[in-house]
Amino acid sequence: MKSFKKSILLLSLLAIMLVSSVSTVFAAEVSAPEFSTGCNLSSGENKALSLFIQNADVAPHSYTLTAGDSANSYELYFSTNVATVKSMTVPAGTGNQVDLNITLNGNASVNEDKLTVKAVRDDGKENIVNLSIIINKDYALSVKSMLDKINVLSGKSADFTFSVMNNGSQDLNNIKIKPELPYKWFASQGTEAIMNLKPGETGTTTMKIDVPNSQIAGNFTAKFTAVSDEIGSSLISVPVTVKTSSNIGYWMIGILILIAGFTLVQFKRHGRR
Repeated sequence: MKSFKKSILLLSLLAIMLVSSVSTVFAAEVSAPEFSTGCNLSSGENKALSLFIQNADVAPHSYTLTAGDSANSYELYFSTNVATVKSMTVPAGTGNQVDLNITLNGNASVNEDKLTVKAVRDDGKENIVNLSIIINKDYALSVKSMLDKINVLSGKSADFTFSVMNNGSQDLNNIKIKPELPYKWFASQGTEAIMNLKPGETGTTTMKIDVPNSQIAGNFTAKFTAVSDEIGSSLISVPVTVKTSSNIGYWMIGILILIAGFTLVQFKRHGRR
């Protein structure tokens, strides 16, 4: 009976150890590197990994967060409740969650990568977690604009043309362009613009962007991603210059000419006073 109880106790301890190994925790007293499982990531895909900063001290502390030392190129930023953060304060005896957002930029140079995440406390204590990142090359999608910049008149529309490529080893289906536009701008894309691509294939697609009449002249940025049923691409930015109608310029010139003519007539009629 005693041996049975010991076996149950041992199994319980092993289960606790396995559960603990899944969570990624920064312990305030630990400064030695700790290895943690990370994620599978495809080119252009964004994933958020949840990390926990545990402050076991009797006083609150501020932690500065950094991530890097990887072989591949990633877009990295920390966030809490959607807001981007570079540091956070953790009350005494509590823990806070922070998400590390990861996007692979371009093609991977290695398929098995490691990312070092640091939380440096305000008293100089450094806490480190090493995350493993496995690159999934089955699905990979890239997009680029066919034009470096776009000019459009306020109240008019412009066609944005994109080149989309399947960089992976599997078919991609129902690929379309997803826009992120300035306020009140409107995008439309017909069903004929949705495509399927086999590995290594490239296709082109066009999206119509309508700029509202209320839009003032200036320089803006339109952002786009290519999205399929399987994966999304990295975000690209296209500079857009909005100009007002040339008719307004003609009206302004005409008004100035009228004012100048009226002034000249008055000057000749009445002379200098």
